[in-house]
Amino acid sequence: MNAGLAEVIKYGAILDLAFFEWLEEHIDNLVALKQQDLKFCIARCCQIKADIVACDETEKGDRALLNLGHTFGHAIETHLGYGNWLHGEAVAVGSMMAAALSEKLGNITRQDVGRLEKLFARANLPTVSPDTMQPEDYLPHMMRDKKVLAGKLRLVLLKSLGQAYVATDMNQQLVLAAIQACTQND
Repeated sequence: MNAGLAEVIKYGAILDLAFFEWLEEHIDNLVALKQQDLKFCIARCCQIKADIVACDETEKGDRALLNLGHTFGHAIETHLGYGNWLHGEAVAVGSMMAAALSEKLGNITRQDVGRLEKLFARANLPTVSPDTMQPEDYLPHMMRDKKVLAGKLRLVLLKSLGQAYVATDMNQQLVLAAIQACTQND
C-alpha cells in the first residue's frame, strides 16, 4: 500500500496543489487505511489520471507529466535489479531528485522540497538514493530511458507544487548535483 502512495503524492505534486495540501492533512489516515479518506483519494487520483489521458491519449503532451520521478526511479530499478526496490519506492526517491533539480533551477523553494520529503516520509517511503548507488551510476541508465529524445535527457520537473513541465536537454552536471542532494551521504 505504501508504495502506491508515491503515485498518489505525485499526482498532487504535478497537477493539483489543493490535493497535495489535502494529502498533507490526511496522509496518516491513508497509511492507516481509513476508508473515507481512501475512497476520496482513489476517486481524486482516478479523476486526475482520466482527465490527463482524455486530453492526451498518445502521451505527446501533458500525459508525460505523469512521469515525475520515473526517469530517476527507473535508473534505481535497473541498477538494483527489478524487484529489489518497489516501483513506488523508486518513484518517491526519483520525485525527490526531480524536486531537488527543480529547486536548483529556481522553480521551487527548499521549503517546497521539504514538504514533499515530509509527505513521502510520513507515507513510509524512502527519500534518498539507495546506499549502494553513487550519483554517477544514474546517468548511464537515465540516458537509455524511453523519454530520451534525440540523445537529450527529458525530465518532468516542478514549476511549483501542483504544477509540472517537461524539461529537455538538461545539463548533466546539474542533474548529478540534484542526485547528490538526495544521496545517503548528504
